[in-house]
Amino acid sequence: MKIGLVGSGGREHAIAKTLMKIPNRDSLFVYGSHHNPGIERVAKSSKVGDFRDVERIGDFFSSNGVELVVIGPEVPLIAGASDHLRSNGMKVIGPTRAQAQLEGSKIFMRDLMKRRVKKGTLAWREVRDVASARDFIAEVGQVAVKPVGLTGGKGVWVMGVHFDTVDAALEKVEYLIQTDGILLLEERLIGEEFSRMAFVSNNTISPMPVAQDFKYAYDGDQGGMTGGMGSYTMADGSMPFLNKDDLEQADAILQETVTAIEEETGEDYRGFLYGQFMATADGVRVIEYNVRLGDPEAINVMALLNMDTAILFEEIAEGILKKEEINFFHQASICKYLVPSAYPASSKEQAVIEINEKEIEEAGFSVIYASVAQKDIGLETLGSRAVALIGLGENVFELSDKMEEMLKQVEPPTIRHRKDIGDERVIRAKIQKMKELRGMSS
Repeated sequence: MKIGLVGSGGREHAIAKTLMKIPNRDSLFVYGSHHNPGIERVAKSSKVGDFRDVERIGDFFSSNGVELVVIGPEVPLIAGASDHLRSNGMKVIGPTRAQAQLEGSKIFMRDLMKRRVKKGTLAWREVRDVASARDFIAEVGQVAVKPVGLTGGKGVWVMGVHFDTVDAALEKVEYLIQTDGILLLEERLIGEEFSRMAFVSNNTISPMPVAQDFKYAYDGDQGGMTGGMGSYTMADGSMPFLNKDDLEQADAILQETVTAIEEETGEDYRGFLYGQFMATADGVRVIEYNVRLGDPEAINVMALLNMDTAILFEEIAEGILKKEEINFFHQASICKYLVPSAYPASSKEQAVIEINEKEIEEAGFSVIYASVAQKDIGLETLGSRAVALIGLGENVFELSDKMEEMLKQVEPPTIRHRKDIGDERVIRAKIQKMKELRGMSS
């Protein structure tokens, strides 16, 4: 089968690896924002272009006779790439343009949750002036301040974390209103975040193992928000700070959201749905939705997927979802990104790095390439998350320790990573935090 893939980040390299794991059967054609050296190894042909240029995307795949297309990033989905490709006779993993507003507009998502889903909702307000923001803060207390559109995981500011006072929060509100004219305020939630992603087709969801992403730039959740510094999963597919009710609530919310968006748009949802949830003392709440796989969480779940991915994706694109046949390895996983020193601040500084794949693989881990380009002198970083390392094992704590020992030997001096992802002390602190919030004894 000729398979198309849109995207060139770490998520897409992880997808490409699992799509091409059966040698000499399928061929891969990639449309990306840059040439990813890991994807290039398994692709038959690739093209660089604008993710918003859906006609150019369609022309590339049509000219190569592509039958199935997997869309990785959110930008082409929001631009209508799925609609355009389907109109040209291709099977597509990815929701329609109308459905992609679940991620493209936070206000659309919150309104849909309020009107149609009801479960997992929280207090929120669409704000166009500082007075309205001040009133909402007075009503609910601490809030999260969010632009209404895409932020790449970096555009959220939280009272009690980023702001010490109401006045400081209102300064940010005023700046965003002057810039965008509108923003979203949400009540601040206290608890633990977790990512529950699902395959979706035929008005059915099939959840993937739960992951937890580490958003902040530095150890101990310090520094600015990033696209994700890494993530982990546990061998049982859950999180040690979650209970059975938490997962049941999250899955029910995902299913009802799929039903709501399908009824709202009159279109079948075929692809992935990513729920970013918060487990609180009062149940599970929705922080946001993504209409694609998360990054880095996709790196974890694609490494754990234990089946013929190309056939699975083709069936999902055709409106078939055989939940009972979807299988993941019963192992823990850990993913850590290596990033430029200035990240997440924008920087034009490009560093040449050397990644010893052989040594990494001998230690039991794999390399996922993201924002790097292959040059004659070596790998050149492009400013964002450069390279991820992924490993599977029985115990996530041991995996993290093992990866740290290896990184002492192989990490290039011009890039860095978070050492506390999957660390035993960090995870046990999360368990204790949730016990205290739920009023349980330690």
